[in-house]
Amino acid sequence: MYISILMTVFSPYLAVLPLLYLFFRLVKEREWGVWNRNAWTQGLFILFLWSFLVGLSDENNSWSALASIVLLLFLAASIYIQDHYQTVEKVEKLFSSLFFLSFGSAFVGLLENWNVITYSPAWWKFLLGTRSIVEIEESHRIAGTFNNPNLAGTWYAVMVLVGFYFFQRNKNYKKYIYLAGMVLYISVLSMTESRAAVIGCFLGFVFYTYFAGHKRKMLFLMSSLLIGTALMLLRPEWFPRGEILFSSINDRQAIWENCFHMFMIKPITGWGLLGIYYADPEVYNYLRVFHAHNLWLTIATTLGIIGLGIFMWMKWSLLQEIRRLYEHKCPLTPLLCGVIGMIFGQGLFDFTIMSPQIGILLIACWSFIYSLSHSYRSVASPSLVPWTNAYTTKKTLPKAP
Repeated sequence: MYISILMTVFSPYLAVLPLLYLFFRLVKEREWGVWNRNAWTQGLFILFLWSFLVGLSDENNSWSALASIVLLLFLAASIYIQDHYQTVEKVEKLFSSLFFLSFGSAFVGLLENWNVITYSPAWWKFLLGTRSIVEIEESHRIAGTFNNPNLAGTWYAVMVLVGFYFFQRNKNYKKYIYLAGMVLYISVLSMTESRAAVIGCFLGFVFYTYFAGHKRKMLFLMSSLLIGTALMLLRPEWFPRGEILFSSINDRQAIWENCFHMFMIKPITGWGLLGIYYADPEVYNYLRVFHAHNLWLTIATTLGIIGLGIFMWMKWSLLQEIRRLYEHKCPLTPLLCGVIGMIFGQGLFDFTIMSPQIGILLIACWSFIYSLSHSYRSVASPSLVPWTNAYTTKKTLPKAP
């Protein structure tokens, strides 16, 4: 477990290796029948098939079909997680390990900020993710071990949420260790200068406080976010990178317009997972990017209405499982919903789940919700789709405390 976490935290490329291991393990054990255990695994498998077919349908963009295999790897990881993390204690132990092992990435970020690790190219910097394969003009922003400042911002913001959870759960000296870790992650988050990650972090805490039952704190956070956003628009010079705020907004707007134009050309099938990057200049005529800088628009542009519909069905099913956890007062509900809310909040302006590291983080949280929700079921419930019993498993799962 620890080796897999280290690979995931310390390299956007090595993060794929644990996924490959789980995939081949699943193939070796010949347990592909478990893909239909619930709406989440069903949706991932169907989404893989659809994205693969869309990629094959475009002769000029075969890379999209190859990229869709990542969804199959995510499916293997999700099945493993649901089989091995079915209690609150196991999930908490994993989150705690992730929190402390991520200190190393934060330290790398500090070395970047202090210019000990420079932006000059080197093979080990590309491997670690401190140097992006795509040239970044604002090289003073740290990327940690995530290849991009915005992706680093996502990870460090999530670690702030994780630290806050354990700070509240512990009553001995350990709570102050988590507090110190939170300070560290807030520091490196600010060094990424990712506005979207900070907004996502606020929204993550909004979801956290809501599911923790603190409605007044939720309203306070929402008000703070709205006031802060208004100040940023009115007085951008008060904020980091304020001098380029409106040019960034104009860039986003142009990307959104071009991607929406692509969506209108192929609204049903989309253009494939890498279709935006490889789009013909006559179709997409602006900065060459991998995604639409918006989660929903990216899915719609790359996988069309069908792909977006599958994803929304998976999201709806997830909400039902969250409701069950909330009704049974599962202590992890605020954290899991906060992490997902944070990633989707940043997804208003970015598409960080395209990264293997952030993708694994999201897949893990969604899988935890399903496995913990399942542990509260005394009797298996029927599937949300008619042709399978989604919650039938080989063994009776233990109840979460």
